Amino acid sequence: MLGQQIEIESRDTVTSEKIQARVAPDGPTEWWPEASVVVAGAIHDQSDACCGCCPVLNFFASTANAERWLAEHPGGARQVISIRDAAAGRAVFGDVLTPG
Repeated sequence: MLGQQIEIESRDTVTSEKIQARVAPDGPTEWWPEASVVVAGAIHDQSDACCGCCPVLNFFASTANAERWLAEHPGGARQVISIRDAAAGRAVFGDVLTPG
């Protein structure tokens, strides 16, 4: 959104495995490990209005880890998506902070 490369470092919530992602403003998305996914969604049990529209985002080293975590933490509207698909959000929000 700011026209700069974004680098994210996180840990798998289940295994603590390190996850890294790099998103160029006009180029490729890279991530490690390659099987990494994110769980994105909203928490519906909060009274704060931003929780209804701002997503929860957790990183996992694999779909299996994400599905395990979801099974252990029911509630809210959440889904497992690939990091590639998560990075595609720039297509939706890419111009939000561009002066115009």
